[in-house]
Amino acid sequence: MTPAKNTHPYHYSQDKNILQKIIDFAVPILLFWVYFNYYNFGKITPSEMIKTSGLLTITLLSLTLIIGPICKLFPSWDFLKTHRKFWGILSFLAALIHVAIIFMNYYKFDLLKFVDFANPKYPGILAGILSLAILLLVTLTSNKLALKSLSPNIWKIIQTTSYLALILAVAHFYIVESVDGVLTIKRLAGQLTFGFATLTVLLRFLVLFIPRR
Repeated sequence: MTPAKNTHPYHYSQDKNILQKIIDFAVPILLFWVYFNYYNFGKITPSEMIKTSGLLTITLLSLTLIIGPICKLFPSWDFLKTHRKFWGILSFLAALIHVAIIFMNYYKFDLLKFVDFANPKYPGILAGILSLAILLLVTLTSNKLALKSLSPNIWKIIQTTSYLALILAVAHFYIVESVDGVLTIKRLAGQLTFGFATLTVLLRFLVLFIPRR
């Protein structure tokens, strides 16, 4: 049966089984463990935790966003959609933690540091702020009230801006971590993260050219 045109393109998670709920939590925990052990090498310092929370944000967001293109290419994988909302919200929370650590340990609770235009890294900081703002908007509209209040098209446009948030997050890390405009990622976990984010964006553009079924 063809769904009604005015239905929202959204998948709720109320009916998740036990295995799906376990996967919801197991994947983020496993990702954090990987970054903590193979990127931080077990170090708990502000610098390392900032990088870990940032990379975790990018990975969770990439994972959330790659599900749509994958399911369009392989419809039998539609069951993955049940995890999108949970992982998407977690990516926003990871971004908040990332910003909070920076705010407390490097900016020393000085909000003006977020608008320091004299900082040569400010374009990267601005990209991070914009990415966080987009994720906030997407998170706030990921609920029943927003679904009832917004038209399906407007809701979908807002959710699709998550891809822009991902691009901005990657740009943020690139600019902030670059030296003389060159980013050298020496750790394999970091290389895989940026490769995965790039693949996610490329797949999104690819499926735009696939006709709707």
